[in-house]
Amino acid sequence: MADVSLGPPDRDRLFGGDGAREADRAQLLLVAGLVIAVSLVTLVVLLNATIYSENVATRGIESTDGEALEVRATAVGGTGELIDAANRAGPTDPEDIEDSIGDLDAELSRSYAERGGVTHLNLSSVGNGSRVSGELGAVDPNASLLAGNVTRTRGFVIDVDPDPGSLNQTDPAGAVDDAFHVDLNDSTGGSRQVYVYNGTDGNVTVAVGENGSAPTALCETPPAGRSRVAVDLTGERLGDRPCPGLWPRSLVAPDGTYNITLVNADAAGGEVTATVRPVSGGAVTSNPDLTATAAVYEATIELRYRTADLRFETTVRVAPGEPDA
Repeated sequence: MADVSLGPPDRDRLFGGDGAREADRAQLLLVAGLVIAVSLVTLVVLLNATIYSENVATRGIESTDGEALEVRATAVGGTGELIDAANRAGPTDPEDIEDSIGDLDAELSRSYAERGGVTHLNLSSVGNGSRVSGELGAVDPNASLLAGNVTRTRGFVIDVDPDPGSLNQTDPAGAVDDAFHVDLNDSTGGSRQVYVYNGTDGNVTVAVGENGSAPTALCETPPAGRSRVAVDLTGERLGDRPCPGLWPRSLVAPDGTYNITLVNADAAGGEVTATVRPVSGGAVTSNPDLTATAAVYEATIELRYRTADLRFETTVRVAPGEPDA
């Protein structure tokens, strides 16, 4: 018969020997490795969550910034169009502008309400000025004062007829005597001349000079297919092309006043238009052959826009077509 009796207990198993201690240490190392691995995984998860949250938050800020800028641009653009439309219609009463701003406010409210936004547009103040316009062929062919003693100018555009029979052909060397030009003479005694002529290559050319010196050609554009080419002095454009440097920086936000004079008007055919702010704030001094009417030069508006995630308020001065500071 087999012996199935139990032997005496194993002392090493009960009280631990060298082999048991080595096994325990291995288990402790394994547990510690698992703890470290879990900790690293948790750290990576938390780090990814933080980066994701920051990216989402940043996208939200950029989105609301863009929305606010869109509302601001719409309000400013609409106000500028209302001002210019009222000025073109004739002498402008500030109360007419206020009524028009009220209509624009209603339109903005309806438009942005569909997107969950609430807008309010209010006219804060109006700055008076004069709008001067006329045909170049109607003024003194030598020199005619377009606007005298002004502090700011905007929307100064000359639409010239590029036909060689209307616009003299010359080059920079002969422009002083032969080309139509605008003389900008400031109160400090300095002056800038802007010449417009047909270049020898047939392109409508704009050149600038200082204090009556020989000018330097600044930009040109082909006249093909155009009845008239717009020379936008304050917007610094010739036709559909940018023409930087056309308006002198000293007159962007002048400390003093300046005069605008048309010289050699018989060397070009076309129409001139400008909105100016006289130093007196009243009627501008201008050649009687030109038409000068009371106009709104600038307006200050207050804009508020609110959504569930955004509150935006700003006060903006609107002077469409004014050169950038």
